[in-house]
Amino acid sequence: MSDTLSDMYRNTRGEGFGAECKRRIMLGTYVLSSGYYDAYYLKAQKVRALVARDFANAFQEVDAVVAPVSPFPGLQAGRESRRPLAMYLSDIYTITGSLAGIPCMSVPCGNTAGGCRWACRF
Repeated sequence: MSDTLSDMYRNTRGEGFGAECKRRIMLGTYVLSSGYYDAYYLKAQKVRALVARDFANAFQEVDAVVAPVSPFPGLQAGRESRRPLAMYLSDIYTITGSLAGIPCMSVPCGNTAGGCRWACRF
């Protein structure tokens, strides 16, 4: 139990978040800091608008976009989390829908010979 708000923050962020989560929070804080707002945030918003426009154009011709969720079968608990670059690569496959502001869902679509699941994103 925490006595103060600061103690609660230290406990929940220090013990409750894993290394990858902490890395991403620090990166987000850095990017949104006042000295880097124009350099990163505004450019990211421009890229986001381009991604949204590309999806809007695609949906003029198709009803759905089906894509893989990951470049490799399902992550094995505890193994891939020690490889941040593998996790970032996996993010590339799932972040476009969020950037474009369109609804998405991931659906299991098969298994490997070793029993790992593959998923597709709609």
